[in-house]
Amino acid sequence: MKEWTSVWTNDPDDDYNLILELSYDDEEVAVIKRSPNGLILKWYTSPEGLVIPVDWLSGLLLSAQEGISLDD
Repeated sequence: MKEWTSVWTNDPDDDYNLILELSYDDEEVAVIKRSPNGLILKWYTSPEGLVIPVDWLSGLLLSAQEGISLDD
């Protein structure tokens, strides 16, 4: 069964800042991370055709907003 999952990790390419990786069917497809303009959702693959549960994504965004410091 295909499922969405997420995992907190550190980004070695960004001074090991905390990020939230999103995977679908065990393939990493996106990341929630901080940017100079606030939190961003960066897709690594085309989201075309992917159906993402809105309640799940909303919860992740709220969690990321609390867990990822936007202060330098």
